[in-house]
Amino acid sequence: MKLEETTVRAMLWRTGLKNKGMIEICQDNRTGEFVMVAAKGIRRKWLLLNLPEAMWRGRGSMEEVLEASRRLLADEILPG
Repeated sequence: MKLEETTVRAMLWRTGLKNKGMIEICQDNRTGEFVMVAAKGIRRKWLLLNLPEAMWRGRGSMEEVLEASRRLLADEILPG
């Protein structure tokens, strides 16, 4: 897979793609833990809001969060 840099505008106005889900990983400044928020089946509603079918959140070390994101992708987000 080739990675390329993109802009927020390109992300917001993408067309022709099937929206399967999104995974966001951040680090908590106070505790140093990593926080993962994942959403499945993101669809645009009322022309303004993107509402997901399901959402998950997890906290832990980098390895735990990476493993949880792999599991979510394999079991929940991509098969459907």
